[in-house]
Amino acid sequence: MRAVSSIFFTILYFFFTTGVSGSDQTWAEVQKRKKGELTIYYRSTEPFLITEADGTLRGLEYEMMVGFKYFLWNKYGIRINLNWQSKESFKYVFGLIKNNPNEGEFGLDIISRTLKREEEVGFSTPYFPDIQVLVSDKTIPTIKSIQEFKESFEQYTAVSVAETTYDLYLRNLRAKYKVDFNIIYKQTSNEIVPGILEQPGRFGYMDLPNYLIALNQNLAIKRQPILPIKGIGFSVIFKKGSDWAEPINEYLASPEYQILRNKGIQKYLGNDVYDLIESISQGENEEMVLLLKEKELVDKELMERSKQIQEQEYITNMLIACVIIVFLIAYALYNRSKIKSKANKILTAHRLMIENQNELLSKRNNELLELDEEKNNFISILSHDLRAPINNITALAGLLAMDDNLTESQVGSINHVAAESRRLNKMVTRILDVERIESKSTEDFRVIDLTEVIERVVSNYKQQALDKKITLHLDAEGVHNVMGLEQYLFHVFENLLSNAIKFSPLGEAIWIRVIEKDGCHLINFTDGGPGMSEEDQQLMFKKFQRLSAKPTAGERSTGLGLSIVAKYTELLDGKLTWESAPNEGTTFTVALKAV
Repeated sequence: MRAVSSIFFTILYFFFTTGVSGSDQTWAEVQKRKKGELTIYYRSTEPFLITEADGTLRGLEYEMMVGFKYFLWNKYGIRINLNWQSKESFKYVFGLIKNNPNEGEFGLDIISRTLKREEEVGFSTPYFPDIQVLVSDKTIPTIKSIQEFKESFEQYTAVSVAETTYDLYLRNLRAKYKVDFNIIYKQTSNEIVPGILEQPGRFGYMDLPNYLIALNQNLAIKRQPILPIKGIGFSVIFKKGSDWAEPINEYLASPEYQILRNKGIQKYLGNDVYDLIESISQGENEEMVLLLKEKELVDKELMERSKQIQEQEYITNMLIACVIIVFLIAYALYNRSKIKSKANKILTAHRLMIENQNELLSKRNNELLELDEEKNNFISILSHDLRAPINNITALAGLLAMDDNLTESQVGSINHVAAESRRLNKMVTRILDVERIESKSTEDFRVIDLTEVIERVVSNYKQQALDKKITLHLDAEGVHNVMGLEQYLFHVFENLLSNAIKFSPLGEAIWIRVIEKDGCHLINFTDGGPGMSEEDQQLMFKKFQRLSAKPTAGERSTGLGLSIVAKYTELLDGKLTWESAPNEGTTFTVALKAV
């Protein structure tokens, strides 16, 4: 109790004794005085800085700077007062730092770091990825090549904010490709989407988080799959040459900030957007990742439309039932012929109304199905076309590695290129597998020997297990036949064994057993990994879902493996069960009918 009281009064002392000593102080001066003030010029830009109706602030950038304040207190014992000053536009925020700034003044407005701007102000290390996409209203056709862009975009109007990178990229497009489109300007980046939606034929650049938020809100915009921009990143700006670069960069590189950043992204953007941005920032193909995310949102809208149709049918049936009941009562009270005539007219009107509503819902549903099919085809074509250059890279790497005159460093670089191309090939194959499962395209089943398939899978993963000093035990004596497709069975066992190796600590053992019971073959995969929490067990079969357990040797995980296992097991008319608890390992069991 005494310790709690001490902490409480320490916090009170911190807040009530933080003096306002002006913002024209260097970091060196603040270190000597053990206190100081930072003036932060900002502009409200959701979800980075949000001003509430009562004037309070929240958002990713706000929490970042509050975290900086506590970082200085915890590490250096320095009390800092944050003086927040709102400005009406990016131009004013940047101009205040560029023209005669004080030492203790920062600027925040999701400011993209560019080489030209580095000549004018000082920049911190980036605190958030800078990815911008070209967005238009849905009346503009999807452009698939630069030639189509040059031929058609002259008739459209761009929306931008003056003196920002949005404006810079649009002007570069206009000059580079000689497309003389008009540009209209808004005051802030929050007005770009409303500006695009004001009238048909408008487009513009916008940040990836704001595009995904607009997409989740079902706004009538779409992404043009050409000319994306990946910048250096968003940074804090300050006086050029200021020694405040030292503590802010130290803070942005600290574990404390990484935890704060990850929680902030999940809080303001959601887990899905956090995973997507992380995938792109770590080097995965951004076009493919965005297509998958957009397809997921289309699937979600299809489900919602289907639900609306069902609800409409239910309401319609209830309405018809109520009308019938009303007119039955009226039939008993009034003249039979008059009531019958009126009832027929009302029922006819309701029937026509219902038919019109059903026709509109059916038309919308067909449009969504066509859009879903178009995205499926585009993903399949893109994945298929990627394989040829990937295989060429792998083959060329193999030829280069055969040269006896290479140095050890050169051989290592060639092997790294080959490994990365194989990893990319596997990712493309996984995406095609997911699309094939969702389209439910199966081939004729035949009798398959489980033992043969499992032995081949174990053989393929022996080296991966040896690298982690993991022992593989296979108990599958005899012949165990099932009806199915070898490719499906191979993918099921491959994903289960790969996960077991990936999440098992060094030196553990993995058991694979085939048991015959009640006319079924039970195939068990048991590992000594960290196990799964109840929350993870509810999420593990969702696509692109990353669980709390992490691979023990830093392996990569796409979040597709268990969803593929579940789908293929269902197609094989099998049953997938599991037993797991935190720190006690996991056992997955696939049950298939014996032949």
